[in-house]
Amino acid sequence: MSFLEPGVKIIEQFIAAIGYPGLAALMMLDATILPVPSALVMGFAGHACYLGQMDIVAVIMAGAVGSVVGSMSMYALARWGGRPFLDRYGPYLGLDDERLARAERWFEQYGDRAVLVSQLFPVVRDLIPFPAGVAKMSAGRYALFSFLGSLPFCGVLAVAGMMAGPAWQETVALLDRYDIVLVVLFGAGLIAYYLARRRAARAA
Repeated sequence: MSFLEPGVKIIEQFIAAIGYPGLAALMMLDATILPVPSALVMGFAGHACYLGQMDIVAVIMAGAVGSVVGSMSMYALARWGGRPFLDRYGPYLGLDDERLARAERWFEQYGDRAVLVSQLFPVVRDLIPFPAGVAKMSAGRYALFSFLGSLPFCGVLAVAGMMAGPAWQETVALLDRYDIVLVVLFGAGLIAYYLARRRAARAA
């Protein structure tokens, strides 16, 4: 993704003026069909933490909450309208038959876990609400898994922006381009959690 200067300035000014609610609002829009660049939003918020203007924990939480609200709105739309609604209006939502079919296969294969893991991928996270809504997945479970998946997604981008300092734009652009970094970090976290659980079980 190329960060164009006008877009950077608009997002910077919006977050600077409204703070955490503005950050949450932008991430909410990112989780819908609107083309809001999540890497830019969270990266700048992380940079604001580097400058001492925001708190990193609050930034990550605000980003994740906003993501869940936006994703839940798409989930509710699909649950209310069902597959006939998506067949008719999907193209207006950026859902061609191929993309929707891929999301449906992903959800059918992995079920609830698909909602959790898909939040790590900027494109897939925008698609997964639709098959979950059509399948009438429990709203509470969808919200929970969406939130848990959004935390590492928002956290990696925000921490990258904070640690990069003045070079935050280049750093988050690199992360946005190479999504595999997020996958590796998430996988490493799961392995660490599994090993910790095994160690605790042995010590008990």
